[in-house]
Amino acid sequence: MSEQSKQEWTKKFFTEAEMKEFSDIGKNDTPETMKACQDRWTALIDEIKENLPADPAGPIAQDLARRWKELLNEAYGGHPELKQNIGRAYEHAWKTGDDFSGHMPFGPEIWDFIKKARQAAGTSCAEPSKKARG
Repeated sequence: MSEQSKQEWTKKFFTEAEMKEFSDIGKNDTPETMKACQDRWTALIDEIKENLPADPAGPIAQDLARRWKELLNEAYGGHPELKQNIGRAYEHAWKTGDDFSGHMPFGPEIWDFIKKARQAAGTSCAEPSKKARG
């Protein structure tokens, strides 16, 4: 996907203010902290892939969903609308086969796993964690 296509795709889901939020979020991060965060996401996604058959209400799925939510809140905790729009953009891409879906860091099976686990727990990833509120 070309850079122009990415920009057109993001304009479907994110306002100019949200695009500014994206750029502001990582401004104070060093390349090392950004890499460490990316590595944590990669490790968690790999662990979820290994546990896709797990019971959504079971301890394994609940732990993975809790850790997912913590990472999500670490990155976007102060931006609840942005978190919701990211989810909507991903879901749209997977449902429509949008060109951007091949560039996502995980597939719909990971998203479905997390959604089922959060539903089993009676929460959603868009909610702030207790830690983020405190």
